[in-house]
Amino acid sequence: MDNEKKFGNEMFGYDKKEVEDYIKSLKAEYESKLEAERSDSNRVANELTILKKKLERYEVDYVQKQEKVANALITAEDQAKRIVEASREEALQEKDRIEHLIEMEKEKLLDIKKDVLDLKEKTVKMLEKYSSQMDNLLD
Repeated sequence: MDNEKKFGNEMFGYDKKEVEDYIKSLKAEYESKLEAERSDSNRVANELTILKKKLERYEVDYVQKQEKVANALITAEDQAKRIVEASREEALQEKDRIEHLIEMEKEKLLDIKKDVLDLKEKTVKMLEKYSSQMDNLLD
């Protein structure tokens, strides 16, 4: 509406009927605009409520996923520790087994050396015996 409304004059000022009609039309126009604004405001408030609910669901989903990831990492870390510990234990057992085999082989080697020395000694004695017998035969 035009803010520069011209009213007709009467004896003691402006025409009351025109002023009242104008005020009524202004009031109706502003109420109409106010209602439209309220409607828009309600629509925006409803959209905001819907968005807030969606956001809350997303937050809950995010927290749940975060907890799942954290639990998965903890589980993976625990499994890795168990695997490392089991491997370490297995390696120590294998080391002990190999060291035991080495000791057994060393003992076998010592026995073989002893047998070789005994055989060498017997061979020398036998050669000496045959040598002496040969000497006796030649004499």
